Amino acid sequence: EIVLVVFFGVEYIVRLWSAGCRSKYVGYMGRLRFARKPISIIDLVVVVASIVVLSTGSKGQVFATSAIRGIRFLQILRMLHVDRQGGTWRLLGSVVYSHRQELLTTLYIGFLALIFASYFVYLAEREVNNSMMGDFASALWFGVVTVTTIGYGDLIPMTWLGKTITSCFALFAISFFALPAGILGTGFALKVQQKQKQKHFNRQIPAAARLIQVSDPRRQLEEDRTKTRRSRRKQEEHKEERRRRRRRQKKTTRKRRRRQEEEGKEDTKKKEGFIYIAPSTDMITKRDNFTFSPHLCSFSFPRERLTEARSRLHTSAPTLSTTMYSRAHIIHPGLLLTESHRRAIRVVQKMRYFVAKRNFQQARKPYDVRDVIEQYSQGHLNLMVRIKELQRRYCAPKNLKSIFTTTVAYSDRQKRKELNGRSEMLSKVTTCSHSWRKTFLTLEGD
Repeated sequence: EIVLVVFFGVEYIVRLWSAGCRSKYVGYMGRLRFARKPISIIDLVVVVASIVVLSTGSKGQVFATSAIRGIRFLQILRMLHVDRQGGTWRLLGSVVYSHRQELLTTLYIGFLALIFASYFVYLAEREVNNSMMGDFASALWFGVVTVTTIGYGDLIPMTWLGKTITSCFALFAISFFALPAGILGTGFALKVQQKQKQKHFNRQIPAAARLIQVSDPRRQLEEDRTKTRRSRRKQEEHKEERRRRRRRQKKTTRKRRRRQEEEGKEDTKKKEGFIYIAPSTDMITKRDNFTFSPHLCSFSFPRERLTEARSRLHTSAPTLSTTMYSRAHIIHPGLLLTESHRRAIRVVQKMRYFVAKRNFQQARKPYDVRDVIEQYSQGHLNLMVRIKELQRRYCAPKNLKSIFTTTVAYSDRQKRKELNGRSEMLSKVTTCSHSWRKTFLTLEGD
């Protein structure tokens, strides 16, 4: 008892100290909040009561010690700490709820059999002298003890009629009262199997997610390759179009030049009668340092402004080029990769994809035979439905009308031959499917 008190006391202190790892129990106020929880109060009361009992002893104080020792009953509640999350109770509740209809049916029939059999035993035993079942309550108690297969032996039937009713009742009612145990057992087994399937499925989730993450870049690489091919084709097509346009433009420009030359010759012929007077040198105009000479028909800029414009162009060019390079480097980093780098990236992506695929296949093992058989049976059913639909489509437009209509072209013998051929074809298909199923099951068994 001293060891238990020391153990519970140390555990309470350690739990109170370690409660600060949670945010709502940080500090002295948080520890006080943790100590005010119902389970913590029960632990504290149990520890304090045990210490008081051990320190004082009995010393003739029978009532006080018995009252304090009665508080130790609260130690039984510490068994709830074994399952703080309540998983077992939730499992039991889910099993009972899922099989509630079967349980209610069996219990209803069992209780009806119990009441009727107890009443018949009471009717058979009530008129016997020194009978142990003189009232219906004793007969009902005897029925409960018999149904639960306890058999205390305090009550036994005295007459042969009562013994016969008891034996029939035991054979019939015990089977119904034992059914709930079997139903609950199968329910627990199914729940455990379902949880195992869920765990197996949860183990597949990370592998599947990794496979999806790796397969997306691989698809993007393939799409990029196809896009680059398409873009190259489009560029080549655009180049061809430009070449064709240039050829057309050259042809049109040649035609225009020929026309202009012809028109110019005609104009010169017309203007040969006029006299051309050249302007004098005094007509040279000056405006904002820009000179225009009518003899040369051209503008001349001052050298100072030309040098300023060139310096501005040279100073702004590097900044512009650096900004363009930085933006291109940020937005399109793949443009700086060479073809060898791209091939290496593709190889690495493919290796990662194959490794993730292998891990996913390993995570799916071991395969459940029931699931495989269920999938195979579903596939077999779909195959038979498709075969029947195929046969219906093949036979409907051609032969069904000729079979059911009285025509001279087909005799009864020919109709029978066609029907026999179809039945043989169906039988062959069914035998082939059954043989495939047997071979598949043997392979799964091996």
